[in-house]
Amino acid sequence: MRKFRFRFATVEKVRRTREDEAMRALGETQRKLRAEIESRQRLERLRSESLVRRENLGVSAPMNAIVFQLETEFIGGQKQRIGQADQAIFRARKAVERAMRNYLLARRATRVIELIREKDLIAFKRYESKREARILDDLYVMRAGSAALASREQEEALALSGGEIA
Repeated sequence: MRKFRFRFATVEKVRRTREDEAMRALGETQRKLRAEIESRQRLERLRSESLVRRENLGVSAPMNAIVFQLETEFIGGQKQRIGQADQAIFRARKAVERAMRNYLLARRATRVIELIREKDLIAFKRYESKREARILDDLYVMRAGSAALASREQEEALALSGGEIA
């Protein structure tokens, strides 16, 4: 039996490579999104700690106005940084969506080639089984023909010898 060779093997290889690259890009964008979310959470935590510090400024000792003002300015700056982090998260989500779309397109293209490969393999197996059946049929016909020829020769030899079996 011959070995199956796919006619679009190079195309299949290129498409699989593109799919792998798209998956790597998707993973990278998801990592960036996760990092942006963690950064925002860290900023939020720092802001809430600063709010607690500002609330507790006048409780234990007399309140210093400069410290209060610094905490207030820090909180205002944190709000701006949180807004910027929200924008970064929005951009990262868009990048993830784009990467996901690219991956799905690459996956679909690879799947088309896989379906063609499966159909070609089925057709190849069907052709090979028919070819083997044809070869076996020819072999049986040749054996049957040679057996008939041998029996005919034996009958002729019997007829020539006068019907006596030697």
